[in-house]
Amino acid sequence: MSIRSMTGFGRAEGRVGPYDAVVEAKSVNHRFLEVSVRLPRDVAFAEMAVRDRVKARLHRGRVDIAVSLSSAGTEAQEVAVDWGLIEALVEADRALSAKLGIEFDPSGARQWLTFPGAVTVRPAAVAEDEAVSCLVRLVDVALDGLIHMREREGLNLAEACESYLDEAESRLRAVRERAPASVASYRASLWARVAELGASVDEARLAQEVALFADRIAIDEELVRLEAHVKAFRSDLRRSEPVGRRLDFIVQEMHREVNTIASKSQDAQISQHVVEMKALVEKLREQAQNVE
Repeated sequence: MSIRSMTGFGRAEGRVGPYDAVVEAKSVNHRFLEVSVRLPRDVAFAEMAVRDRVKARLHRGRVDIAVSLSSAGTEAQEVAVDWGLIEALVEADRALSAKLGIEFDPSGARQWLTFPGAVTVRPAAVAEDEAVSCLVRLVDVALDGLIHMREREGLNLAEACESYLDEAESRLRAVRERAPASVASYRASLWARVAELGASVDEARLAQEVALFADRIAIDEELVRLEAHVKAFRSDLRRSEPVGRRLDFIVQEMHREVNTIASKSQDAQISQHVVEMKALVEKLREQAQNVE
């Protein structure tokens, strides 16, 4: 298993009680895990269960879960009668009949069902346990799709990072091979200046100056650490657990070592390799920001 991206999308359709339900899950980059859940009012009680399910399966990124419900037909509706209002209206009808001295006709009471507010059609109630179970199951299906996309994008990220690491290692080898030549070049330039001036110089003193220069520009330690960071980055690309934050840290350390080499370098060829390495580290940083 390889790394995962933090960008993905998944969708699931199914039933929640008497409703047709659609669950959409999407995620983008974020330093930590941030979960946003949008539920219809009728199933708002399931928010915590949905949120916990997302946290159990994802570790990093901003994740948005959106649920929509629609009527699945007449079974998703229920008729509610305000019997108190109907009884009051019937009693008023009875009292009116008595006051007018006419016979009260009970069969006419059905007319009051059309009185405003006497009868309402509303969505059918959903049992909480059933709704939570159905929603979590649909969220899992949507997350399956989202995770699959994140894994596929992760393969692309890993492939890009591997190519950058290969080039970085190539640059590191070139710098290591060039480093001794830079000291020799400095020694040659010193002798050339001495010859140009026609002055006599103590060879021991000149050797000491060259040694001091070599100490100032020594980058062996930085190269060793940078090589170790490259190996660690490559190793983490093959881990199954989330490594995004670890990669962020490794890139910071790589950037630090490259900057130190740049500050010490007195050689044009080494400087050119360092410029290219800086660009590679920046590319690695951009990719690491997308890793879960």
